[in-house]
Order: sequence, then C-alpha cells, then structure tokens
Amino acid sequence: MGYDAAGRSMRRVLSRGTLPDMAVTEPDIELLDRARRYKQEAVAQLFRIYYPQVVRIAHGLSGRGDVAAGIVRFVMKRGLRVVPKWRDEGEPQRWFMHHTVLTARRAHKHPPQPDKDLFVAMALTRDADYTAFIRALRSLPMQQREAFILHHGERLNERYLAVAMDCSVEAARNHLRVAEDSLRALAGSAYEAYREELARTYAGMSPAEDVVIPRVSRQVARYIWPRRMWRITKWVIVLGLLATIAWAAWRIYPQIEI
Repeated sequence: MGYDAAGRSMRRVLSRGTLPDMAVTEPDIELLDRARRYKQEAVAQLFRIYYPQVVRIAHGLSGRGDVAAGIVRFVMKRGLRVVPKWRDEGEPQRWFMHHTVLTARRAHKHPPQPDKDLFVAMALTRDADYTAFIRALRSLPMQQREAFILHHGERLNERYLAVAMDCSVEAARNHLRVAEDSLRALAGSAYEAYREELARTYAGMSPAEDVVIPRVSRQVARYIWPRRMWRITKWVIVLGLLATIAWAAWRIYPQIEI
C-alpha cells in the first residue's frame, strides 16, 4: 500500500474512534499466567490491552500510516514469541513501549513529508504555522522528538519515558526539557495551543475497539494454532512410536528363548 493510500486508510479507521483514556490498565496475574501458557483467548485479551498504545506510538513517532503499520505488525508478532518470559503484571507494558520505540527508530530513514505528516493531516487546524511547528518537531534530534511526543501525546511520565526510550530518568527529563525549550522558542505565544493540538491529534490515532478486537484475535490465532497443531502432532508421533514399540515387544517376546 502506498504512502497516500495508507494515510487515507488510517484516517478512516482512526476517525471512527473516540478520544481514548491514555492510561493502560495492567492485567491481573491470573490473566498473565494463562497467557504465558499460550491459552489463546488469554493471549488475545492481553494483547488487546496494549495494541492501541502500540498503534499510537508507532503512528506518532513515524508520522506515516504505512510505516507505522509495519512497526505495529513487527512488534505484535515479536511480542507473541516472548509472552512466556513476562513475570509480573507491569512487564508487558514495559516491553511493548520499549520495543515499539526501538522499532520506530529503525524506520527513521522514512520520514513523513511535512504536509502529509499524520500530526498535520489529522489535525483540525490548517494553520501554516502549526505545520511549521510539526516540521520543527520532526527536525529535533531523535530522543528529543521521542520525549516530546511520548510525554505530551502518550502522557508518559519521566519514569515511563526512561523505560520506553532505554535511558535514565535524568536523561529522559533533559531530552524533554530541551525539546520543549526549542519548540517554545519557535512557536512563541502559540506554543500551548500547538502542543494541545498535537496531543489531541495523537489521541485520535488510537484505533477503534471494533478494529482492535478482530485484528488482534486474527494475529494471535495465526501464531498459536500452528503451535497447538505441532504440539498435537508431536504427541501423535510419540504415541505412535510407543504403540509400535509395544506391538514389536508383544510379537517378539514370545519368540525369545528363556
């Protein structure tokens, strides 16, 4: 799918959603335990919790619908492989935040065109100065840009910024402060309004629930069913071997001279 088509598709999908509560609810330990044992519905339920956040971060950091879609697919697929390693209720969110940011960094060679940046294309305003504000945001050093978007868009505090960006809390705080100072100097009295427009647009990047449920369920099923069938096949092979050995022993044993 091309850049323009992906962007239009994303806008149609996201426009059906309402502005979400940005807080992510941690799963209970029972759900996590069932998911670690690859119980399909538990895995799907767990991944549905974090999918909207992964989508928002991918779209916000990349600014492109097509690039973000690739980031989301990669992160979700990789996440399915590491489910058994999650040991506490907070670990899934830490993993998804961190690996979505890391994957988005690998896509930095595909920046959005200024007028097609999702922060511009999905904004309510068509103010040219706001477009310049977003262009300036994209031109910041990578970690400053991440800190600004994740803090003002995803509403991450400094501790979660540090987790997502793989740095110390102090470093995250410094990246955010420098980014804010740079953009405030550029925008002047319009800074607060532009920042709020960015936050509103970012919130609108969250997918609607009727998109999340079937999309996550399909991806989980595609991963778990082959594993389940392979497990069944292994048991069939083992039982077949045991049956063959038992039959051979039954046939041969009476012929053995004692």
